[in-house]
Amino acid sequence: MGVRAGDDTWGVIMTTTDERVGNWGRWGADDERGALNLITADVVRDAAHATRTGRVYPLALPIQREGVPILEYRGAPQRLTLTSHADPDMYAMYGAAEGVGANEDVLVLASHSITHMDALCHVFAEHQIYNGYDAKGFTSHNGAARCGIEKTGAFAGRAVLLDVAAHAGVHWLEPGTPIDGDLLEACRAAQGVEVRAGDVLLIRTGWLDRFATLASPADVGFAQPGLTLAAVPFVRDHDIAAVGSDNAAIEVIPFDQNIFLGVHIELLVKLGVTLIEHLQLSPLAADRCYESLFVAAPLPVTGATGSPVNPVCIG
Repeated sequence: MGVRAGDDTWGVIMTTTDERVGNWGRWGADDERGALNLITADVVRDAAHATRTGRVYPLALPIQREGVPILEYRGAPQRLTLTSHADPDMYAMYGAAEGVGANEDVLVLASHSITHMDALCHVFAEHQIYNGYDAKGFTSHNGAARCGIEKTGAFAGRAVLLDVAAHAGVHWLEPGTPIDGDLLEACRAAQGVEVRAGDVLLIRTGWLDRFATLASPADVGFAQPGLTLAAVPFVRDHDIAAVGSDNAAIEVIPFDQNIFLGVHIELLVKLGVTLIEHLQLSPLAADRCYESLFVAAPLPVTGATGSPVNPVCIG
């Protein structure tokens, strides 16, 4: 357990049916970080050499009520005023001079709102989350007993951008366009970039660029370009630590082979690969910055299934 098998499958915990399950057990029976374990101190040190210009690329969309992709059931983010200049008596009681005070907010938003990171507890299949933990360990009051976003934690590493849209010769891929492993490999080869173990793979589909041209966010529809199940071996065989994309789900919609969240199940549940969605990748692509230092830190909310993030790449 926890060693590489003799074939092309990583060593894993054996289930009661003797079926191998992705990376389960590879980093121990108690592991809750999955493929992020591939980002060792040496990998981070080497990733620092990916910087060339020192330009910082913020990848997050603004957190606001309108003009950004928001799923209706998650609700729009709310910024509510807690204190302002309209509350002078509050500050006077602390000895503040006239005209002195503070503005403060209350923020209300879904953990998977706009640009966000999925925790390994986010998706379950066959009643299990990553590493074989029981999905019933998640409760309404306490959240995830295992694999919450606080276990993901902050990380930094080498990012590789594959600009699939540009490789296809378009500004954006049309909704429903499938991206398989062969397309990822062709894009990688054309860009002349190497993919290494422990990398953060960033995939530009152009979905956000298309979204920006729509007269109304409601016009975006549910379909989107993204990874198919045939892209999973590319991620697995290159030992990718995390995958980020500019679309809403990483995977293609309609779902490949009509399997709901099929790619999430393969990457998040089976391989323990952290997923980051709604990344602004066009500035990186415009500069042809295909290799960079990637830094991300979710809010360490105990038991949360995900977190809004503002990752940066330093090119």
